[in-house]
Amino acid sequence: MQDGENASWLPDGLAFGERADGGLVHISEVRSGLACGCRCPSCGRPLVARKGDLVRHHFGHHGVAGERPCRGGPETALHRFAKELLASRLALALPPLLRDGERKPLHRGGVYRFDAAVLEHRLGAIVPDVIVRRANRDLMVEFRVMHASGPDKVAGIANLGLAAIEIDLSGLALNVPRRELEDAILLHAPREWLHNPKLKVSAAMETDIAARPTRPPGRLTTTLERDYATGCREARTMRVRGLAPARIRADGLPQAIGLEVAGFGCFTVSPQDWQALILMTALDRALLGTSCAVDVKVALRQVREREWLRGRFCRLSTGEEAALHASLPSFAPPGAAITAWAMELSRQGVLMPSSARGQWMIRRETLQLVSDARRSRTASVQ
Repeated sequence: MQDGENASWLPDGLAFGERADGGLVHISEVRSGLACGCRCPSCGRPLVARKGDLVRHHFGHHGVAGERPCRGGPETALHRFAKELLASRLALALPPLLRDGERKPLHRGGVYRFDAAVLEHRLGAIVPDVIVRRANRDLMVEFRVMHASGPDKVAGIANLGLAAIEIDLSGLALNVPRRELEDAILLHAPREWLHNPKLKVSAAMETDIAARPTRPPGRLTTTLERDYATGCREARTMRVRGLAPARIRADGLPQAIGLEVAGFGCFTVSPQDWQALILMTALDRALLGTSCAVDVKVALRQVREREWLRGRFCRLSTGEEAALHASLPSFAPPGAAITAWAMELSRQGVLMPSSARGQWMIRRETLQLVSDARRSRTASVQ
């Protein structure tokens, strides 16, 4: 039996385990027994890979009577796998878009390719499973494994003005080969629009929005706009301070730094400096085997400790952030700027969104490129 063709999971087993670096792996991709080195995505207990000739291949919980998975284990694994699959493939079938009571669709639907994806990025009170981006448009994707999106969540999505779909995975047959499961998630499972800005909102909502007075920007907002514009001008003309940009260029990743993402004016150094520092640190850790991720919180703390942030933009209230962004769409607070940069690196293929919020995994191809470049430099010195 070929692992990649016939391995699947039993009703009481898992098809996916979590590696030490936090990534998911299919049962067909690991060695038998405890050599798989995996843990349960739900409870974190060690898993053993059951890959005998008499049973369908699956993970079981090591040392647990009956080898029954923890409650919710398969659902948690399927949910995570779906999110990471979409982030990796960047392709998805969209359903037709219909107005209520009409047969002719506004949008036929079909398979679309996307430029980038970000997982579990908070948008106010909503944390969508995945946001995929094509050109300058975002699409929220929710994967339904147990519970459908409720009316409050749908209303919140509508208030954000973003398009969103929900893909129902609750009825998927789990005892199928991996490739069939992937096709079901991306192409064939039932899916519907939760919201699409192309559909007219209710007349009452339109009237309410139109009736709201447009407030002129306040004095504080005007001052913040001026400060941010100054920050952008200075960041564009600053000299590179550290050695990190040169190292990143030598590693073969010059395109990954110096990106003027939204919020770059919040920093007291050039985009090359702060982006290179974050990426270099993540690459060094990954090559040492300690971590393979760019973590926004860790990165933000790193640049703050170096005093590379403009103090005024580190202590904005939620209201100030919203007002400033409304009057100046190119603005974003420092954490969001790091997120925007990581999303761009995901689009470039340098990083890959992780199921952990605010984290991007360094792709294996990226690590191989950097490892080869550093090995070559070392050899030339010797």
